[in-house]
Amino acid sequence: MHCPNCGARDVIQIQQKLPDETEVHFYSCHKCEEKWWDRDGKLVSLSEVLELARKQNS
Repeated sequence: MHCPNCGARDVIQIQQKLPDETEVHFYSCHKCEEKWWDRDGKLVSLSEVLELARKQNS
């Protein structure tokens, strides 16, 4: 994994399952501190992740 901001390879990845069973991945670059979220291979904003996290299982 390379950081899209600085190109560094020092990126952590954390996979999370939200209350509605949606899986998201959080990435953080140790070099430039860029952070981003991914859902199904597409970038999503933090606000979108928080909205998904607020949803309850039906």
